[in-house]
Amino acid sequence: MRVSSLPSRIEFAGHRIVGLRLADCRDVDQSNELSARLFGSARMRRLRTGGAFHFTHDHVPFGSVSFDRMSWGAHTSLVPKAESLPGYYLVNLPICGAARVRQDSHVQPLAHGTCGVFSPLRSFEIEAYEGFDHLLVRIDAAFLARAWQGISGRPLTAPLFFDPAMPDSPALAASWMSLVNLGESVARLPLGTTAREYAQSAFAASVASVLLTQHPHNHRFLLESDSKGAAPRVVRLAEEFMQQRLREPVTADEVSAACGVSRRSLFAAFQAHHATGPIAWLRQRRLDAARALLEKPARGDLRVADVALELGFFHVGEFAAAYGRAFGETPSVTLRRGRRG
Repeated sequence: MRVSSLPSRIEFAGHRIVGLRLADCRDVDQSNELSARLFGSARMRRLRTGGAFHFTHDHVPFGSVSFDRMSWGAHTSLVPKAESLPGYYLVNLPICGAARVRQDSHVQPLAHGTCGVFSPLRSFEIEAYEGFDHLLVRIDAAFLARAWQGISGRPLTAPLFFDPAMPDSPALAASWMSLVNLGESVARLPLGTTAREYAQSAFAASVASVLLTQHPHNHRFLLESDSKGAAPRVVRLAEEFMQQRLREPVTADEVSAACGVSRRSLFAAFQAHHATGPIAWLRQRRLDAARALLEKPARGDLRVADVALELGFFHVGEFAAAYGRAFGETPSVTLRRGRRG
């Protein structure tokens, strides 16, 4: 059975992420067609008769990144007809069961707590054992190449290949769980809205940053150069660039490009001069601007939500919480005081 874009929820580690069901099928032959949305044209085979074959695919789009949850049911293999991933990277976060992926000569086991990162331009074959269920984070290869240039300050001159085995690191695991949590928040925003587009851009940049700076790959040595020499001039340029765009979407890659330095150097400079990163600094400037608007409301019907949206805070509750931490009172209290004059 084919299911065309019915609402669904991806459940992962206690999170319930709003998405779309793209496939729900008990016929392995039909599943070849249904799996094409992620793997391109592919050959799916049932390897053993035991277990009930039941292929499901739930999808959450985030622009250059997506979440895809797949459940296989029976012992099954899949090989893209191109024999490699078509233009994207896959981070595989198993939920239950076991599988293994072959990339060239490397075989990467997958199970709960044993994750993998898989690259295009290398052979790819997955063998999913009975009951395997996993969350896939798909990252567009062209987008990741642009992100690399923003982070490193260098264009990507050769293909980017990740080690298939994800390092056993509590800090890295925490980073991915933070991304899942962030993705859950972004997925609540309606598709096609300005808020969703803005949030997707920031989310995709966060995914790329974790992947490029915390996972082993063949270009990572280029990030090891010393970046402590970024001059105060870089900080001033970045501050001016962001101050002029308080009401516009801004990413760290855009700031570093405007300043003519790598993303790594930009963050090092801000950490040295402000003990925080550039986007956190920008967030505080937006909170300051929000406070100024609330203290002197321009019209009688001004709402807290109006101010939050104007300054790029698309979850009013999260804005109120951040405002309270920054100023020790809720934005509603500030607005009431401002109306009294």
